[in-house]
Amino acid sequence: MKTLYVLYDAKCGFCRHCRGWLGQQPAYVKLAFIPLQSPEVTTRFPGIERFHPDERLVVISDAGEIWQGDGAWIMCLWALREFREWSQRLANPVLRPFARQVCERVSENRHAISRWFADEPIEQVRARLAAGSREACGEMGYCKPR
Repeated sequence: MKTLYVLYDAKCGFCRHCRGWLGQQPAYVKLAFIPLQSPEVTTRFPGIERFHPDERLVVISDAGEIWQGDGAWIMCLWALREFREWSQRLANPVLRPFARQVCERVSENRHAISRWFADEPIEQVRARLAAGSREACGEMGYCKPR
């Protein structure tokens, strides 16, 4: 395996942030990022819609293997030099349910996460979190960018 194709939502700030982070890491296996909005997705990977790439991360190897959700995240980590050991830990049957739950929650809430972190300059996030007041984060603790 020489390349993993990572399908990501280019309209999602959190997804763009993760794509940027993954792309900056030293890797054993090349990560090629393809936005879901690109026509290349359906021409290169016909039938990929059945894996719901609009709802969860999908990764495809150059050999045609497909992973989605937690399996896709674990494969992305496996491709990285500094995170391969973590990928193997998370793939272990003891930790796999935890990895699955985290990936499902992140996938379900990625647009809210984008509004909260990824689309806001880090200085504003720090200031808002440092304020720690109900005025800054509202009654339910959900912080909105100002």
